[in-house]
Amino acid sequence: MATEDSQKKIRGLVDLALTYVVEPQPVSVPAVPDTMDELVAQVQSGLKIESDNSDKDEPWDSENFSQRLAGLGQIISNDVTKTVIACKPPADPVAAIGMVDALGESCFRLAGFVDAIPVKTAGQTYKLEIQTIANEIFLGVAVLMNEFLDEPVEKVAQLQQQKNFTLDTTPAATTKAPKEAAGIDKQYLVKTGIVWEACTALEKASRSNSQAVAKKWDGLVAMLDDAISEVQEMIDSNDDKDGAANDNDDDESGNESDDSWNDDEKLTEKEKQLCIKSNAMLKLTRLLLKKLKQRCLDTAPALSLSASTPSPTTEAESVTFRPSDLARMWDQLHIRAKEVTALSDEIATSLYGPQDQEAVSGLLKDLNCKDHECILLGRVFVRGQVEHEKWMDMCEAQFKKILEKPLSA
Repeated sequence: MATEDSQKKIRGLVDLALTYVVEPQPVSVPAVPDTMDELVAQVQSGLKIESDNSDKDEPWDSENFSQRLAGLGQIISNDVTKTVIACKPPADPVAAIGMVDALGESCFRLAGFVDAIPVKTAGQTYKLEIQTIANEIFLGVAVLMNEFLDEPVEKVAQLQQQKNFTLDTTPAATTKAPKEAAGIDKQYLVKTGIVWEACTALEKASRSNSQAVAKKWDGLVAMLDDAISEVQEMIDSNDDKDGAANDNDDDESGNESDDSWNDDEKLTEKEKQLCIKSNAMLKLTRLLLKKLKQRCLDTAPALSLSASTPSPTTEAESVTFRPSDLARMWDQLHIRAKEVTALSDEIATSLYGPQDQEAVSGLLKDLNCKDHECILLGRVFVRGQVEHEKWMDMCEAQFKKILEKPLSA
């Protein structure tokens, strides 16, 4: 495209899209207290996020917002397709300018939508998910439209390299292309496909903070599965070495295995026992996370809980949850689960021989504390449900039993 006006318009769209790429704020939540009473008091206190001093929740219709957001994703996808077709050489400057303006307006609307999310009420994990997808769209638009400039914007390539694309950037991303995509040249198809994928992600985005946390949850459990498998492999491999050592006492061939676990790295009996103990903790932690997902994320929460234990002469004081209270507790649950999986990975790594058994024991104690915090948050969601409260009691008792079991001499 050679006309000066159209080049200015495209350059303006590239610059505009880049200004909309906002660094997502990490989830920041208050620490989980030690007891249920303190946790209830925390809810009652209406703890604020950062500098927010408002005691009232902003109105928030998540279902309506999500529907409008999905519709906007479809509009941007269509606008991108039409804009690429209008801008590809040889282009009609008038048609190209019209489509560039339309795409710019849609991006402006999306930026406004994201900025309008009331993070206190909607939840930080939800806001983070939507902001991340929006960034993919804005950066994708900037990268794509940069292709049509006679003098490409260098900052686009720099940002693309720094932030990278988290969505599918392969030609397979174009398999669900709109019908209008038939008019797009191959040289633009992959970059256009990246924006399509981001728009599709926007259409399928979470509709609440609990859904956003649930999406993250499966990945956290998968990480925990990896840690458990890693430790179990150490145990099984060590057992194999015991048999191999007996079978190969007379083997003096000098052949060495490429396996990282060779005979020199065989665990001592105490190290093996510590691996078994650690894996018992990790497996129970995995069971806890699965239970918490069922009770705290997949099930509609109660909107109130007892703030005190009733006595024969007094009734239990009740606390009514605001949307912001629930949003904060889901964020807290997410952060604690992340800390649990990070610790689990650290524990698995620390079990390779030679072990620092004191350090491993310290990590197991830390894991027990994080598990306790998760259980405490879970108790808020199952308050008054005897069956689930009993399960939490048994789980906590089992953690203590595993942790306190001594290693055999």
